[in-house]
Amino acid sequence: MNVIQKYTSALGSSNLRDDAHHHSTEVLAAVALCRDLGTKLYRVKYAGDASSYPALLEAWREIVKTKAGHRTWPVDVSSAKVARLSLDHWLNDVCPACTGRAYEAVRGQPTVLSDIACRACAGTGTRSVQAQHKLLHLVEDMVEALNAMAAHAAGQTMKRMASDMNF
Repeated sequence: MNVIQKYTSALGSSNLRDDAHHHSTEVLAAVALCRDLGTKLYRVKYAGDASSYPALLEAWREIVKTKAGHRTWPVDVSSAKVARLSLDHWLNDVCPACTGRAYEAVRGQPTVLSDIACRACAGTGTRSVQAQHKLLHLVEDMVEALNAMAAHAAGQTMKRMASDMNF
């Protein structure tokens, strides 16, 4: 079970006991200790915490603004707009045709998947980035940066959880 699965499972748990047989709180605590944007990313995307979205967007805007300066983006490109578009896409990137499963359903049996990759997403399970042509590559780049931040947060979470285990 990966970090995202453990995190969402713990969020949906009605019993957050932490004893020899129950470990739901470990992943919540480990994610909460992430020092970067990881905690906010996880809370908004996987916990559905809309109240954290404004703070996440503001922090992400600052990061994108810094990246824009370092990468010398064109003057007419709004870093705030790229930040909003990339964050909104990252938060809702599931392919609507296959609902993130990456394969087409068997005709007449929507819960059974075929061996044919989804045509809409080419088997990725994610929808393509929607943005103006001049912003498209910038938004895609920032979505990749968000993916990297989320992966880093997951790695840090697993590292913290592993260091807490006694072998």
